[in-house]
Amino acid sequence: MLRVCLLCLIPLSLAPAPAVAKKQFPELRVTTVLLPSVWTASPIVAVGEVVNVAAYCEQHVNHLPRPMSPMVHRLYWCEGDFKLTAVVKGELHLPTKKYLWASIFPGFKLWPDDPDQVYSRFQTRAWLLREEGGFLRPTFDAGARRFIGLFAKWDDSQRVPARQQLGLLLLNPAATSDTLEDFASYLWLVGDIACELLGKTECLAGC
Repeated sequence: MLRVCLLCLIPLSLAPAPAVAKKQFPELRVTTVLLPSVWTASPIVAVGEVVNVAAYCEQHVNHLPRPMSPMVHRLYWCEGDFKLTAVVKGELHLPTKKYLWASIFPGFKLWPDDPDQVYSRFQTRAWLLREEGGFLRPTFDAGARRFIGLFAKWDDSQRVPARQQLGLLLLNPAATSDTLEDFASYLWLVGDIACELLGKTECLAGC
């Protein structure tokens, strides 16, 4: 369901006020499911980056889906250009690749600026996506991961299919974790995803 966001311009003189600009945006989607379920729910998974991030619209809200806090009454809608590297699941049909998402925080950032946080260390991101209203959208706006982050760089020179490359990276401890102990905890989240990408035989060989 589409709603309308109004950006009102306040006149600075007695001249007639400018016309109100209208922007449409999708319904906020919230969940509490873990990564395997987000993967299943995502029609598209694509490797790439979101660049040229800018404000799209601010929206006043009265009631948001659980588990969003009832104290939240403003959403900051943001957009950016999706710089595509490879599609590993589904197909992209949109001629333009604008990524639109909502945040409860101002600043229009996809992750914190702190270079020590894990988000800033990722060299590759596989985004969990869907197409809606002419935009690329996260499968869920809140409550779940928007992408799978990897410490290794994506290798465009490899001749293996994109699905296979992502599957192998997910099974590579150095690409996903700082320690083997961390990898053991992470593997139960991505193991089934890797096996879907690789096929059962190659998945078992990769493990």
